[in-house]
Amino acid sequence: MPFFGTDIPDASRDSQNEAPEAAFRRKAARWALVRSQIEAQTRILDDLKRSLSANLQEFGIRDDNGSYIIDLGTTYEVSGKPFTALKLECSRQRTADEDVAERIALEKNLLDRLFPHRRVFDPQEVHVLLQEDLLTEDEVDEIFPEEISYRFVRAGK
Repeated sequence: MPFFGTDIPDASRDSQNEAPEAAFRRKAARWALVRSQIEAQTRILDDLKRSLSANLQEFGIRDDNGSYIIDLGTTYEVSGKPFTALKLECSRQRTADEDVAERIALEKNLLDRLFPHRRVFDPQEVHVLLQEDLLTEDEVDEIFPEEISYRFVRAGK
């Protein structure tokens, strides 16, 4: 049965006379509808962000930090939060390029300083040790505790 917009009754308003199975089916259909709406809205939002980003970079005023801002010429209020401009904020962070660090360390004979020797856990060796009877199944289970997680997925047709 296809659902559009708000065809599905609000799942939080369960009738006291409604069978648990019917309430569950209604909630499941509502979940699928809301998820679909979120996915559609996310696509729209992503398109808007790409377009606004290009506009801000083309027409906006760039500050010393590399951010762009455009004055909207009026005040907008959304969810009780007023704003008069839109800003594409630039943030910077540095991450290490280990290949470059290794090249420079080799050139300057600093390899041991920049890449000190450290013990590293080898998960494959655990299974080798199990085969050699140097570890027990219980110890392996303790080393690799089971983690359980759940997620909703659409199943069936």
